Amino acid sequence: MAAQELGRQPDKPLAQLVVVGEGGSERSVPIYDQLFVGRECAGIRESRRLVIDDPEISRTHLEIRLDSTADHAFVIDTSSNGTLLNGVRLERAVASLIRPGDEIRIGDELLIFRSERFTAAPKRVARRTLARIGKTAMVMVVGDIVNYSTISQVTDEGVMAHSLQTLWHRLGDVLSDHHGTLSHYAGDALFAVWEVRTFPDAAELAIKFALAANRVVDEIGPELPLRGPDGLPIRMGWGVVQGMAALAAMTRSADAVIGDATNIAFRLSGLAGRNGRAPVLVASGVQAAVAAQFTWGPSESVEIKGRSGTATVFPALAGKAPGQARPARY
Repeated sequence: MAAQELGRQPDKPLAQLVVVGEGGSERSVPIYDQLFVGRECAGIRESRRLVIDDPEISRTHLEIRLDSTADHAFVIDTSSNGTLLNGVRLERAVASLIRPGDEIRIGDELLIFRSERFTAAPKRVARRTLARIGKTAMVMVVGDIVNYSTISQVTDEGVMAHSLQTLWHRLGDVLSDHHGTLSHYAGDALFAVWEVRTFPDAAELAIKFALAANRVVDEIGPELPLRGPDGLPIRMGWGVVQGMAALAAMTRSADAVIGDATNIAFRLSGLAGRNGRAPVLVASGVQAAVAAQFTWGPSESVEIKGRSGTATVFPALAGKAPGQARPARY
């Protein structure tokens, strides 16, 4: 899939990320407004990515984002193995302020942030929850483990932790393959988002992710010691919706939702895969945008707890082969 534009790129770089090689050699990479660093950085245009071939570096390991108005620069760790800023391990998915001269280490690589700007940040590493700065349309997917509460009451904590770590790691790979962003794990649930203005095919990507992720659960479930109350492998339900979400400054992660889209996503995931329902339930608005791309079951009107009225949902059964579907129009 072609890389999507993240916005108008400034004419000149505002900073540089210096890659320090053996013997102290340096290679300077320009940063215009944001730079993604990782082993692949799939879906990101070349001028906004630095690819480093190192198996210890995640496919998209970190992001550097520049706020020229506030004269602030941030680094955001999105990796599995972690990022060190001036020798201190960063909290995952939290934007940390950086200054010129700060050293970032990932794997065996040393990176130095340099700029004539972005000196407004304090010299110490600053970590804070950033204020929301706007809202945007997002497609959201919530995956929820069926009967998790009962399972957690009768399962050893060590077994729970090991099984969930294996499960979330595998599902994280599937999410990355479908260009989704992990907003957070909530114990028994996974919450992922796709920004519509970045990915016009967000609805298709999200549903394909949910179907692929559910197949992974079916594949690895029998291998995990975690079992449902009936002794069978664990199952998950998936809800897919679209709504307006507020964005956390710099991280562009879903900080809060304007309206009830997230509530619906979590509620649908709690209905999916239960009482004979298909494991992937899609809200009607999302289904309408990609109806030709998938095979659907009969629609159903469901009550959403905490919300007046009912919502119409469609079970997504499978994706169609390219020749079976017309190109989506947005």
